[in-house]
Amino acid sequence: MADSERGDFKDEKCSDCGETGCTFKHWGGLVPAGQSGYFCGFCWDERIEVYGRGEKTKPLGVKPPGIPKEFLDKKIKAITESGSIYELDQTDRDDERTVSCDRRKLRFTRARVICLRVGESLFLRPRDGSNFDLWWTSPVVSIEAA
Repeated sequence: MADSERGDFKDEKCSDCGETGCTFKHWGGLVPAGQSGYFCGFCWDERIEVYGRGEKTKPLGVKPPGIPKEFLDKKIKAITESGSIYELDQTDRDDERTVSCDRRKLRFTRARVICLRVGESLFLRPRDGSNFDLWWTSPVVSIEAA
């Protein structure tokens, strides 16, 4: 898009999710007229999807979906298409969870859940690794309380 800049905006907070570390700056059709915003990869893709469907521009500050309400205060198991099982402990005071995977050693142990929906990738924002990495999995096939 001509009114976008892609770069390493590691000190900027995402105009939607509020996480530090952005990849895009935009001042065109994906934001309200006269405004500009910085976006992480996940929030940028969400805005592109809405725009592509011809829906109205979303206001800034739209939070990602996070975790389904029925799992907010529970330990969670998310099983992906690849057969990996991700275990996520209960949320702590910083809205973070301890994360593990049965098939591989992750390079982080704590993360915020950006998006957890059946049929889509699990998106995590690691907390004890590089501050602006985004971790995602193959699509989630089931979510259950652990």
